[in-house]
Amino acid sequence: MDERFLRCRKASAKTYILLCLLIVSLACNLVLSYILFYELQYPLENLFKLFTGGGESLKVESPASYVHNVSSIYIVGVASEGGYMYRGVAMKLQGSLIEGEGRVFVSTTPKIGIELQEAAETAFKAAQKFTRASTSNIDLLLMVVGNESIYVVDGPSAGAAIAVLAVSLLLNTSIRSDVIITGAIDEYGNIGQVGGIVYKAEAAAKAGAKIFLVPPGQSNDIVYVAEERKIGPFIFTRYYQRLVNVEDYLKSKGYYDIRVIEVSTLNEAFNYFKA
Repeated sequence: MDERFLRCRKASAKTYILLCLLIVSLACNLVLSYILFYELQYPLENLFKLFTGGGESLKVESPASYVHNVSSIYIVGVASEGGYMYRGVAMKLQGSLIEGEGRVFVSTTPKIGIELQEAAETAFKAAQKFTRASTSNIDLLLMVVGNESIYVVDGPSAGAAIAVLAVSLLLNTSIRSDVIITGAIDEYGNIGQVGGIVYKAEAAAKAGAKIFLVPPGQSNDIVYVAEERKIGPFIFTRYYQRLVNVEDYLKSKGYYDIRVIEVSTLNEAFNYFKA
């Protein structure tokens, strides 16, 4: 009698322990399930729908969906064709803002030999000072779209254009597509001189620009003129420099409806871009 009683007590104790473990396990599962769905920002009723087939599959939003706005601007460069032969090239620069840490990312399509990264970072600082906007939680994404793979000199010359683009993005305002600018820029918004103004001006005119903005003192520029001289059966080509007025030079090429204007600051430049 006593032995059977002890065995029953032992069995009851085991059953009690197993029952407690089962309850604890179920409680832990419920807590973990709640935390999981709370973190994913899904209401608890979706758990029922998911297992019963009463609703769609759960989807997690991508952080990349935090796009504020997108804009674009033309930039111009100079492509070398060998010797003293150059030509201007116009390219589209697209920009957008996403949530981030104040960084600047540059991509080129196709590969274009422009040293854009440093110029872009400086331009973004200038745009921040100009707009007084905080960019500590924003990244600037830039993509240069050209029609050909080329080597373009004067990489910093895109700085002023990048600053204008960044300002339009930060202010969420549109800018004119018939205004093109070339020039370096510092973080205080001062526009500095660059090379190849004449060739860039011609590229801007071909792209449909009505106004071409240049750094101070660069509405006149130097072009290389070829002079051929024949001596016996040989032809010798000599290149010499000639100072020209950029706007007059464009007219000589058939571009009569474009103005060349000097600007010294980001503030002056952005006034011409206002739509």
